[in-house]
Amino acid sequence: MSGAIGDLVDQVRGGDERAWAGSVEDLLYESERIRSEVDLEAGRVVVTTHRLLAFTPDDEGTNFRDVDLPNVTSVAGGHRGESNLVAQALRFLLYGVVLLAVGVFVDFSAFVPTDAFGANASGAGQIGIGGFLGIMNRFIGLIAGLDRIARILGAVLLLFSTFIFGVYLLTRDRVLVVEVAGEDDVQIPTSGEEADDAVTALERALFESNAGGATTPADPEPPSGAGPTFDTDAE
Repeated sequence: MSGAIGDLVDQVRGGDERAWAGSVEDLLYESERIRSEVDLEAGRVVVTTHRLLAFTPDDEGTNFRDVDLPNVTSVAGGHRGESNLVAQALRFLLYGVVLLAVGVFVDFSAFVPTDAFGANASGAGQIGIGGFLGIMNRFIGLIAGLDRIARILGAVLLLFSTFIFGVYLLTRDRVLVVEVAGEDDVQIPTSGEEADDAVTALERALFESNAGGATTPADPEPPSGAGPTFDTDAE
């Protein structure tokens, strides 16, 4: 998580973790060599002749992941945030739309006789049940106004869902996403500007045939002691 919120989270977590003091060369296999290195704001990506090595010491989870090159399917920039915020925003959005639809298309006053006890109010007062009928009249009036209440609650829920989605947009991070076949994707925190440059550099190192200094083998020389060659087409 970047920005002021990310700094606050880092302070809460504490900064007592010790960093790895080794080098990339310590992790290489025999005959494996480095083809490309990309340094990011909060990580590092190294492409070798065999693997992709991702270092994320400041991120949550593991500090290092390696992926065999045949399993790397794509590299792209993306975003990462709290997915539960999106789920909550969608839930409140659904509730708000349903309540608004009920409030707009359903007229509860058409189903409730709002003056059911009004005509007998004077007679009810004489026999001592006027208070009870007054309560019933208020209750029926409340039911008749449910459509207005539904519209108000629906609008409030829509505003709340918009607020939650806004929080998600403000707190999400820009990441470099390495898609891995059959496994979880590798995500390295980065900024918007360096993400595009990193994608270009990694795509060149991963998917271009001549990346890493590959050269075309020269024509083999004739073995020593071989006789002279003759042009058979000459007359």
